[in-house]
Amino acid sequence: MRVVHLALLAALLASGCKYNLDGQDMGDGGSGRPCKVTTAAVCQEATTHSDFAWIESKIFLSNCFGASCHTGVTASGKLDLSGGKSYASLLGAGGTGGVKSMIDTSRDLVVPTDPNKSYLYLMLHAIDPSEADPPASAPPSNVGYMPMNNGVLCCQKLDAVQRWIQAGAMND
Repeated sequence: MRVVHLALLAALLASGCKYNLDGQDMGDGGSGRPCKVTTAAVCQEATTHSDFAWIESKIFLSNCFGASCHTGVTASGKLDLSGGKSYASLLGAGGTGGVKSMIDTSRDLVVPTDPNKSYLYLMLHAIDPSEADPPASAPPSNVGYMPMNNGVLCCQKLDAVQRWIQAGAMND
């Protein structure tokens, strides 16, 4: 049985996410984010992606549409993450960034090359607000972390978002 546990631990570490031996998923870098390392096919697929097309189709379109939250600028989430519109909503028409969060208007949604400055990354609860640059407050309780009412994202999906931002947040 110990060999099985060690093999599972080795597989989890190889997937790019850290795992706490107390049984809690620790996410990338041991940040303590509340994600789950999972063997679901889409999460395993995430380990090989950092491209926006994949993130849009497998994260935004799959996880961000409960109760029409992000299906248009008039939806309850006030951020359009629908197909073909999400990139401009996050980075502006020119893709250079500078689009401010409607929740914390002092923060840009995506700062190419810097996940910790990207409010999107904080809202996905990929980092603790204290790890944001500069440190931030948690989202208001009436908003909360995303995806709202749709469970936390697996660590592998959060890692894909991190890689995409670090690589310059290209529209690829």
